[in-house]
Amino acid sequence: MKTLAFFNHKGGVGKTTLTINVAYALVDLGFRVMMVDADPQCNLTSFFLTEKQLDELLGESDEPGGGTIWSAIKPVVDGKGPIKPVLAYEIEKGLYLAAGDVLLADYEEELPAAWTGSFARKERDYDVTSALSRASREMGSRYEADVIIFDVGPNVGPLNRTILLDADYFTTPVAADLFSLRALTTVGRAVGRWITDWKTIRGLASPADRKTLLAGTPEYLGYVTSAYKVLSGRTSTAPHEFWEKKIAPRVSTRVVEVLRAIDPSLVPHASNKLAAIKNFHSLAPQAQTLRVPIGRLKGHVNSGYNAQVLEAAQEFEALAREIIKRCKLVAATAKP
Repeated sequence: MKTLAFFNHKGGVGKTTLTINVAYALVDLGFRVMMVDADPQCNLTSFFLTEKQLDELLGESDEPGGGTIWSAIKPVVDGKGPIKPVLAYEIEKGLYLAAGDVLLADYEEELPAAWTGSFARKERDYDVTSALSRASREMGSRYEADVIIFDVGPNVGPLNRTILLDADYFTTPVAADLFSLRALTTVGRAVGRWITDWKTIRGLASPADRKTLLAGTPEYLGYVTSAYKVLSGRTSTAPHEFWEKKIAPRVSTRVVEVLRAIDPSLVPHASNKLAAIKNFHSLAPQAQTLRVPIGRLKGHVNSGYNAQVLEAAQEFEALAREIIKRCKLVAATAKP
């Protein structure tokens, strides 16, 4: 079982959209996928659950019978017990959701102290730091997932630090604009610092404790440009081309080179670009309303959109196949 995070601290770059559509594409290719909503805003969970379901779920998440990812880690955070197994939502055969929770913000408040305590080799702080990892992996194993995909919030805070240090792989969704370009510098610098600091923590830990700590070696798969526009038969608009030319070298200097200086095995791929996902305009909100991926909208929207729906399915399948290749994912039922 592998873990993957789509991570960029800038909002609006399509992290949740990528999580949903890539997850479905992987399932269509024969893989079992667990999506973990690790963003306190709960956008991923809101995509799949009705407002009534969400109200009931979040209203009970702090109780003994709660069913969110927060419910699973709460005993550890409160110092009252081990991880509590909770049920995932089966979206369809092979696709599961570990529901998010606004109370993950409470967990995030505990993480800075746990981080400091980990340098002092305190076992409780080790446990708190790794709580989300253990809960997610336990759930993934129980549902026999081949891959866990973390949907994370747009920040470089302690919650995302914990998730990235647990991820086997991560990729950066990037929009073709100045803010995404500038955010890449922060991504590289933050992830590099997290890896270096955690390496120190692991070095200070006893051999027995080290076996249970987060690996802290997230491999960089590359970047995905999202929502580029297509006009008059051209592959992209001039503004997109302008920013695209700047994104590739910025990824190289501010993310890849930073990670390579720490450990070359963190950036093993020759190409830093995974894919370019076009702007599907009104199809994205329609998919959200219907709670389906964009590539499955055929029959739900005007037939005039069928070509775009097919194109979406093909683009996300191509991205999923590239992720499979770079992550060396293997599933017994995977399609050729």
